[in-house]
Amino acid sequence: MTGHQERYFANPTTGDALRTPAPHDELLASLERINTFNPPVHTCSTGWGFHGFYTGPTSIAYLFYRLSQLCPDLEFKQQPLIEWAQEYLRLGAPSHRHAPTASNCGIGNEALAHLTMTALLTEDGSVVTELCSYERTINDKTDDGSNEWLYGRAGYLYYLRLCKTSLTHIDHALINKTIEKTVRRMLKVPQPWVWHGKQYLGAAHGTIGTICQMVLSMPEMAPQLRELLNSVLDEQLDSGNFPSSLPAAGSDKLVQFCHGGPGFVLSLRSLRPYYPELETKMAEAIRRAQADIWRRGLLTKTPCLCHGIAGNALALDDQAQFLHLLSFMGMDAMESAGWLRDIGRGHDMASLYTGEAGRAWSWAVADMNLSKTCIGYNDV
Repeated sequence: MTGHQERYFANPTTGDALRTPAPHDELLASLERINTFNPPVHTCSTGWGFHGFYTGPTSIAYLFYRLSQLCPDLEFKQQPLIEWAQEYLRLGAPSHRHAPTASNCGIGNEALAHLTMTALLTEDGSVVTELCSYERTINDKTDDGSNEWLYGRAGYLYYLRLCKTSLTHIDHALINKTIEKTVRRMLKVPQPWVWHGKQYLGAAHGTIGTICQMVLSMPEMAPQLRELLNSVLDEQLDSGNFPSSLPAAGSDKLVQFCHGGPGFVLSLRSLRPYYPELETKMAEAIRRAQADIWRRGLLTKTPCLCHGIAGNALALDDQAQFLHLLSFMGMDAMESAGWLRDIGRGHDMASLYTGEAGRAWSWAVADMNLSKTCIGYNDV
């Protein structure tokens, strides 16, 4: 049943009807596992880590916040979802927040994530002002820092865009100015952008993720990134996948959100409206990548958004195929595959991009028939 080098399971579709899970039941079961095995209590046994919207209690708080927006009538254990968001956010004590730098200012930065969540829950414009005040450090003129999504300025752009779209009652002038300064600082960094000395291409650390955040945050800059986007599309492999980094030789191993086709599909979906002249090329790239995801997307890693079935399924446009892939991370499948053995032993198992909270997001997308976007990336 396993695929090449046991990175993926063979997709059992030949001669059989596609599997159809029960998304609402799975969503509630997923929230139950988060709350049972990683409750909003900071104890030694819980072993919380604090890495912004990527892993840790603040990432779980963000899940509950977004679900409360999308389904305000849904309650969990007779408590509004927004209250669960507040409970998990309280775990992010100041001692866990490392001050942002030009190289640590992305989705994984606890200080910026906690500040953003505080702004969302309090609807306090002064907190947004504080978030924007880090711009001078993040856009240091002498430190090129990082531009990617997980640790770099692209992640900072997501925080700013999230505040702008969620807090409609405040003046957006400062946010817009901060976004513009950040985008222009990113453009001043010599290209191709690199992370840890390598030219990555994917959503988490690479060019497509950086372009996606820049364009969604400041659409008028799209023309300046057209040629770069076009050149990245040219790197698509014969398999339909995209290499994780360049040079591409030997780089057709990872089919997941952070590296490979799934992250490209999610990004290109969001970018298509801004590049009508590339529509045909982008549509073909998506089609080829999705064929590869359908073939190699049932990863043997524990299902999650970053590098597992939860993120890969979101990259499939076909609803039947989407649900089919999700079925392999349902309650029975998780149990039979042994993926629940370590649940509760660390924050990774419950977190947004590495565990249960990410699975809950994918189930929510299926249950509420939402746009197939990735929370914390292109959902706003």
